[in-house]
Amino acid sequence: MELTGFDRNCIALVDDAPNQRSRHCFRSALKHLELAEALVAVDPAMAIFRGITAEEEAASGLMFCLQELGYQNSEKLNPRNHVHKSAMIPFFRVLGSFFEETIGANGLKPALHIKIDNGMRRLTVAIPMQVNGSAINAYPIPPLNFSVKSEGRSPSYRRQIERHAQSEGFTNMTSYVKREANLRNELLYASPAGYPTVNEVKPKFLAIKQSHVLALMRAYLFVFPYPDHQPFVQDALDAFLVMLGRLDDHNLHAEV
Repeated sequence: MELTGFDRNCIALVDDAPNQRSRHCFRSALKHLELAEALVAVDPAMAIFRGITAEEEAASGLMFCLQELGYQNSEKLNPRNHVHKSAMIPFFRVLGSFFEETIGANGLKPALHIKIDNGMRRLTVAIPMQVNGSAINAYPIPPLNFSVKSEGRSPSYRRQIERHAQSEGFTNMTSYVKREANLRNELLYASPAGYPTVNEVKPKFLAIKQSHVLALMRAYLFVFPYPDHQPFVQDALDAFLVMLGRLDDHNLHAEV
């Protein structure tokens, strides 16, 4: 795997995380990526399968982390469900679109840094600010200890979800993530049209899967060190469950 120094530092933080199932999932994801690279020239179908599994393991790790910390409604997550796992990265893109359209439109460009907090190295968000004419960074601790509200309600990200599904050629996100979840089966099992044959791995496929694993890992690093529930994490979890049709009783904003 091609990793930056920052990537390696994030992996080191995972290695130092509590010895729980969530951490094991991320270590498993990294192992699948390594094995996928070794299989590219020998068995491209299994290389692709390992890449998909790596992302799924990382998604499971984040779900287990939320459950280990006891976030409300986290019991509705199913870390073994391929649809739930396949929906994580699309939902991250939805969140990215929302923040790009809001704080990004105002020129705010947060960055990720690793800092010492109470004697522990932790992943943090650096928010650039001007104080008395000098540029400084603010580091909120915990990093996601904030809420986004419209008319007193947290966003459902409905517009971003619909737009993302439509950009992939689907009318709704559920249909899209079900298609994504089924890709692994298309690699393995015969259909009425015949049996699958894979001759090569697309050049950027494993690099994309690696980027997904690292994105999920960073989310994990924002969450696991903090036993107190961070408001944005709770709100995002609820919106994710609503997107999957797993949470009917909620107070999310229907239009935001």
